[in-house]
Amino acid sequence: MSRLSDTDVAHREAFRAYVLDQAEPWHRRHLTRLYQVWEDANAKWYDSALVPPILLLAEPGEPKRYGQCSAVSSYGARSEIRIRPSLLAGTHPHIRHPGEGADRFADDVLLHEQIHQWQQETLGVDEDGWHGHGPTFRDQANQIGAALGIAAVRTSKRRGPDKDLPSCAQWPHCARPPDHYLGAYHVPASRDRLSVEAAAQTLARKHGARVLRRALELAEAAVDPKVEP
Repeated sequence: MSRLSDTDVAHREAFRAYVLDQAEPWHRRHLTRLYQVWEDANAKWYDSALVPPILLLAEPGEPKRYGQCSAVSSYGARSEIRIRPSLLAGTHPHIRHPGEGADRFADDVLLHEQIHQWQQETLGVDEDGWHGHGPTFRDQANQIGAALGIAAVRTSKRRGPDKDLPSCAQWPHCARPPDHYLGAYHVPASRDRLSVEAAAQTLARKHGARVLRRALELAEAAVDPKVEP
């Protein structure tokens, strides 16, 4: 990806200015805080070198994700970070209620996506072989995590001496102490029921309705309980 043009930078700064001044109250409240979280992290860990992204409260491209950073936005700009709005509204299956704990969780999702922005715009790497969560992401997450006082993580591939560490694909919420989110985050013991049922229905369509019960059992056994941001 080529470097940002002056037009790209001006557009993103104008977008942020509009959000902070003109957005609807609910969006303005949350996006103002999220932009401040982004700015603080930019100053602390990126030498203020990053340009504010197009920051949206919008569903990511995959249902299991809490957030997403795209090198090209949904309308062709550079670049876009999406935070799933149900996290802030308290309606997501893994969030018990809105409020400060849910806000902290969304802030952490943004910190995760900001590393992807840094990878894309500063380093020009995407780590496709690790689904974006390889050594570069791990090392940056661990550098930030050390400053935050949270546990170290590994790459998304469970191997080597770090294989028993949590995956950076779920950083930082996988490394935070349980009370950090003030009881708002419900750590899923297994994949939420909707995802399991969707997998079961796919198997049932392939093999026939008679095996629906068995398909559900297989789906519950096969699905990884961890959820990527």
